[in-house]
Order: sequence, then structure tokens, then C-alpha cells
Amino acid sequence: MTRLVFAILFVSGCAGAWAHSDEYFATHPTPHGGQMRMAGPYHFELVTGQNEITLFVTDHAGNGVDTTGGSAKVIITSGKKKRYVVILSAAGDNALKGAGEFKLGQSSTASVLVALRDQEPQRANFKLSAPKAAKKSRTHH
Repeated sequence: MTRLVFAILFVSGCAGAWAHSDEYFATHPTPHGGQMRMAGPYHFELVTGQNEITLFVTDHAGNGVDTTGGSAKVIITSGKKKRYVVILSAAGDNALKGAGEFKLGQSSTASVLVALRDQEPQRANFKLSAPKAAKKSRTHH
């Protein structure tokens, strides 16, 4: 009986860990339309824009984590030899934000190292791709 209880507790504990896999995040919408990853006690949502990056930090329950005094370093690798570094700083509430020149290719990666005040640094890796160009509609006369 003890083994059965232990097995049930073990499996239910593992289910929670599986729920935070990259595959899980890929199938669920994110609050800001970015890509979500788990990093230690946090969830990181990376949102890229035109030469701008925002990282939103939440706990596992989805509650915003105060980023005051925090910073992050984002290293984007695009292609074989292109490497860009963007430094992020606290931008209010649960966001870190920074700007810099970078170009995303078809299969770019971003390595993010986050240091929050009085916390151990956390790292997450993201797979990014360049935004697809909008198709122009043709009208025939």
C-alpha cells in the first residue's frame, strides 16, 4: 500500500513538471504574444520587436515578478557567424526591456541570462525566427 501511495505521489508530481516543458508552452497562448520558457522558479516570456526586446517574468502561477533592480543579457545567434548582444534593464512591473541592432534569421536562437535582485541568476534558451513578410494582394484590372 505504501508503494502505491508513493507511486501516485511521484507520478502526480512529475505531471506538474511536464506541464512546463517547451512543448507545453508552444501549444498555449502567452500574455504578450512572445515565446515562453521555464527558468528555475520563473517563466520568461521573450517578445522581440524592431530592434527591441522585452522579457516578462512571472512565477509558475503566472503572477508577475518584480524586476526592479534586475537586468538581463540576451545573446542572439543568427546564421553561422552573426551574433548580437542586447542588454535589458527593469522597465516596470514584471518586465525587462532593451534595444539594439539585431537581425533574426529563419532559425535564430536567443540565450537569456537574467539576474534579479537578491536571486540566483537564471538562464533560458529560445528559438526565434524572422517575421514572415506579409503577402501583397494583387488585383487584376
